[in-house]
Amino acid sequence: MNEDDNKKLGKRIKQARQEAGMSQKELARRVERTQGVISTVENGLSTIDAPDLPRWAVALGKPVMYFYLGEGLDDAQQRAAAALSLLPPEKLEVVLQMLEGMALTVQQG
Repeated sequence: MNEDDNKKLGKRIKQARQEAGMSQKELARRVERTQGVISTVENGLSTIDAPDLPRWAVALGKPVMYFYLGEGLDDAQQRAAAALSLLPPEKLEVVLQMLEGMALTVQQG
């Protein structure tokens, strides 16, 4: 991720944490990190490893895609993101590859 991506992700993490009424200390406890890590992520100075993002999403009560997509998702996008967040991480990549293949087929057809 580049610096702008880190800042966007950090902003979304902070927004989700505040919406959940959670302190940095509480989020740190839930994701088994230090409060300092939470702060550096929220400020865009560091990022979250992709395999760890589902744990953060669960702790914050958000679908994983919430952290990648911009605000203003329509209902169908929110449903899709929520459905994907329910998948175990080891199955997510397979499902995403299937979805990408289907999307390319529909786009070409």
